[in-house]
Amino acid sequence: MKQELEKAISMAISTGKVKLGYNAAIKSVLSGKVKVTIISNNLPLDSKEILLRNCELSQIPIIQYEKTGLDLGAACGRPHMVSTIAILDPGNSKILDYL
Repeated sequence: MKQELEKAISMAISTGKVKLGYNAAIKSVLSGKVKVTIISNNLPLDSKEILLRNCELSQIPIIQYEKTGLDLGAACGRPHMVSTIAILDPGNSKILDYL
């Protein structure tokens, strides 16, 4: 399932519209344009609480990625950490099937 989720993330990045990183994700969540948010397991607790609260208020589902931000960055094709991904448009990806 993890590999399938990573493929879905990669497909969403290449064919859809996403915002990478906590700051970009929280701004998108507050605008209400996000379909789903993906968070890594090492997102700092205070940031995680703020994001969870805002997603709950906006009724945006969250997928908890079970690996670190480095692994999430690698799944995105990036050579750096990515703690949060906001999916605005999933494109051809099946990412919404993981809810």
